Amino acid sequence: MAEQTSGIYLNKQTSKVRRVGIGVGAPSGSEWVKVTDDPNAGLVAIREQVKQKNLGPKAETIQWDF
Repeated sequence: MAEQTSGIYLNKQTSKVRRVGIGVGAPSGSEWVKVTDDPNAGLVAIREQVKQKNLGPKAETIQWDF
């Protein structure tokens, strides 16, 4: 069975998040960390997850990676 990759990923260096779903590969590199399995999570919920999981120093600065 393939690894579940759908969700939201945070680039810890740039404070940008990327949505990954069907047909879109997960970002590679050690600077990317999975925040949530829910690819439909909103930015406010993502920032809250980052705070709870202590994934970044300034969750309020997180933005979408386009």
